[in-house]
Amino acid sequence: MKESNYEVYLKTDLSKYTGKWIAICEGKIIFVGNNAKEVFLGAQKKAPARKIMLIKVPEEETAIF
Repeated sequence: MKESNYEVYLKTDLSKYTGKWIAICEGKIIFVGNNAKEVFLGAQKKAPARKIMLIKVPEEETAIF
């Protein structure tokens, strides 16, 4: 069973993306950039008609509840 985008976000070491926006689709990081619009549009081109999770990787540790 493939991991959800959220599970990938929780389990992946994202330290190299600190402060950047990332797009996760079908369990993989498919696009990285400095602003949300750029990343969303780039991810849509790579994975049209698919669910994309767009996240800004925090610069400090964050608690997720």
